[in-house]
Amino acid sequence: MTIEVKYSFRTLDTSPRLWYNTSMSKRQQRTPQEIIAETEARLERLRLREAKASAKSDPTLAPLLAHVDDLNKDIREAKKLLGDGPQSGNARISKHQAWIDRISLEMTEAENALEFAEANKASVQAEVAKAMVAFIETSKEISAEG
Repeated sequence: MTIEVKYSFRTLDTSPRLWYNTSMSKRQQRTPQEIIAETEARLERLRLREAKASAKSDPTLAPLLAHVDDLNKDIREAKKLLGDGPQSGNARISKHQAWIDRISLEMTEAENALEFAEANKASVQAEVAKAMVAFIETSKEISAEG
């Protein structure tokens, strides 16, 4: 009996493994011109916001700004109804079309049931009338005999 032994030698890698920050790119530092441009844009937005706030308190501009806000609201609502979103008119119609179809089917079934009930009622009333005539005749015969 022979035993075969296999040896595997690996070379030792003594270099340090850098697993951190290998996929991230280096951070780009902004230039002073970029920082100044961003700060100026922010300052302009703040000035515009302050001007809008002061215009709302101005008695001559306040009604106009309120009217613009109302118009913006009307535009937003119209676009919402005419658009393709879940609150649009087409979406609401298609959503309710299933209800409309079901109600129409129920109405058709009700019409059929009404026709059947009215026809059945007429035949039952005719039978009741016959039975009443027969009952009246038998009671006349009984009273005539007695």
